[in-house]
Amino acid sequence: MIVITRNGETTVLTGWREWAVKFVIFVAAVLLFAVMAFLMLGIAVTIGAIALIVIPALIIVGLFASMFGRRA
Repeated sequence: MIVITRNGETTVLTGWREWAVKFVIFVAAVLLFAVMAFLMLGIAVTIGAIALIVIPALIIVGLFASMFGRRA
């Protein structure tokens, strides 16, 4: 049983209407979790791809800097 109170008026949902409302809420929650999961996965893949490019580039720049840098 779902009880909704708006503006002092109480509405009670039972039977198939209750199941329909619960189903819609469940589907919305699953879709929200799926969107959040894909968003987090996308962020993780993006950060990983950037790290795979930037870290070797920094190592190469550091090697060149140590090879061609001024010696004190």
